[in-house]
Amino acid sequence: MKKLFFILILLPSLLFGLLNDPINFLTETKPGMQIQFYTNGGKISIYYPIIYKIVSFDTFTETMRYPNIIKGLAYIESGFNIHALSYVGAMGIAQFKPDTAKDFGVVNAWNPFQALLGADRMLRFYYEKYGDISTALAIYNVGETNFNKDKEMKKKGLEYAEKVIAASKKISENISLLDRGVYYLQAGFVNNLDGINITLEVGTIFDILGQLYFDISPKLITQLSSGTNFVFELTEKTYIKLDHFNSIVFGYNLGYNNEGMYNGPIVGYSYFKPIGYSFEAYYDFSKPIDIKNISIKIGYGQKDWRVSFGFDSDFKSFYVDLKF
Repeated sequence: MKKLFFILILLPSLLFGLLNDPINFLTETKPGMQIQFYTNGGKISIYYPIIYKIVSFDTFTETMRYPNIIKGLAYIESGFNIHALSYVGAMGIAQFKPDTAKDFGVVNAWNPFQALLGADRMLRFYYEKYGDISTALAIYNVGETNFNKDKEMKKKGLEYAEKVIAASKKISENISLLDRGVYYLQAGFVNNLDGINITLEVGTIFDILGQLYFDISPKLITQLSSGTNFVFELTEKTYIKLDHFNSIVFGYNLGYNNEGMYNGPIVGYSYFKPIGYSFEAYYDFSKPIDIKNISIKIGYGQKDWRVSFGFDSDFKSFYVDLKF
């Protein structure tokens, strides 16, 4: 009866889950696949991004000097999507690069509040310097040095300014910002000393305004050895963004196997640069103290692909990960 109750509580939560750092998938615009090659098995994941409305743009305009211009800018830059990512690494609704973001007080470009107010500060700065909003917008697009020294870039920047100003006059006052979520299906197997482990996971990725990212990840593992053992785990991990790339991870793991229930906290750290390197590590304290219960992943990627190497604490195995 106790087993049945646990299963009935756990199985509905299979709607939630996470593959790894959320930014790795929330910046995707089309369905894709992730394949993990273990030393003694493999895992495959299929993911599907969705777009949905969140808060009104007007939520962020109270302290802006140029709210209508910023509205046009956000439309041209990202289509109001807070997890937009360019091929050159510009991030978020206002498409900031790290150096420019730092200059205008944007610590986390995925957070629309920071990004939109940072864009307004940038336009304000260059308007006060040059006295012209079109020039300020052009510099936003091509950079001040390019604008002043390269005629073609200056022309490009001024054409961008025209598009932003035109868009700002056409967009509805009640426009909403957009976010992405991801649904996925994951399955795999590993043959180790304990026998064959088969795992199945179905889930989604979601966040709150680019600041808190949630991983509520249920898992069914079937261990086939001399006797069949079923393991159910429900893991919650919260990624708290410190800046564009760094997050601290806190969570909790609740599990059940043939020997009974187990639970404990999860603590970790994630560095994820969507165009560049990534590193993730966390420890699951619901399991016995053992170095093999540390999950580690190191990778490198671009907008449409990423290759990683890591150690999976569930399968106790090293793997190579290819996401595309």
